[in-house]
Amino acid sequence: MVLTEWLLKRAARHPRPFVVASADGTRSRLLCEAEIARRRWRPAMSMGQADLLVLCGAPDEEFEQAVRTAWDDLPSPRARVDLAGDASRELLVRSLDRAGARLADGEAQWTDAASRAHPVGDPGGLPMAGRGPDRDGLSLDRLHVPLGPILPDWPCGLVVETVLQGEVIQEATVRWLGDAESFWREPWNRAAAGRPVTRGEAGRRRAAARLDSLGRLLSVAGWPTAAGHARTLRDRLLADTSRDTPAAPYGRFERRVRRSRTLRWMLRDVGTAADGDAMSRVERWLATTRAAIGSIGDERPLDEERPTRNTLDPELLVGAELATARLIIASLDPDPAVAHA
Repeated sequence: MVLTEWLLKRAARHPRPFVVASADGTRSRLLCEAEIARRRWRPAMSMGQADLLVLCGAPDEEFEQAVRTAWDDLPSPRARVDLAGDASRELLVRSLDRAGARLADGEAQWTDAASRAHPVGDPGGLPMAGRGPDRDGLSLDRLHVPLGPILPDWPCGLVVETVLQGEVIQEATVRWLGDAESFWREPWNRAAAGRPVTRGEAGRRRAAARLDSLGRLLSVAGWPTAAGHARTLRDRLLADTSRDTPAAPYGRFERRVRRSRTLRWMLRDVGTAADGDAMSRVERWLATTRAAIGSIGDERPLDEERPTRNTLDPELLVGAELATARLIIASLDPDPAVAHA
């Protein structure tokens, strides 16, 4: 028991959080990711690595069922935090502190483990594989696998229903769980409603949005240090309301990403659409971010239209392997508000 208590307390000092956000949970997700980075906790890259599940926003019934399934599968010791989409930083800090205390509470963890059921049946509710011809004319297993809504570095509320043969996607359909106005469009929505908004405020939000997209893509591409750099810049932009800009550190980040031969090789000819391939989209994000950061000091009234975000054409995923499909989706970073519109 002494060893168990020691291990629990040690784990509680260094939890592995897995953050899930519904369509209306972007604001609290960003606060949570910034606080996790401040505490130097390492986010879990799968539910198997996690001991802390953080739900941001109010999910619909289907999303909530997916969260319950993930929670049931989370190994002990474990803790859960639920945050409203408009949760304050103070509430977030208290909730994470309580979750850490629960992870260190041996009696609570033993009680939780003893009360857990062990369901039987198809794993994750997935049906058994059938057979069908693949692209080479061979008869291979065809497995129906949903991607999302709970995956690391995944758009909020996105579900991609796939039919797989091996690692290759043969069919794909896209749907979204929940509906909410985009956090990233708030300055433009306020301006459209007649409220005073400056171009600098909108530029700050646009730059943070693109850095959020870049952080997700770089993480999916397996470059965690660059992803962390993008998110640090994003958090700085969202937390700071002065005219000071992170132009110098952003310039270093941009040069590092543009000069990466590995990233260019990985993204070249991936997810090619009317706007180019994945690398072309990254280069546009970098240029847009640089211009947006440069506009932060602009005090003129905002009079431009809302920024556009990509949608996800499922045909781009057909024929791609799962890892490539993750890169395609991250390079588009589709917005549920755009999809519902």
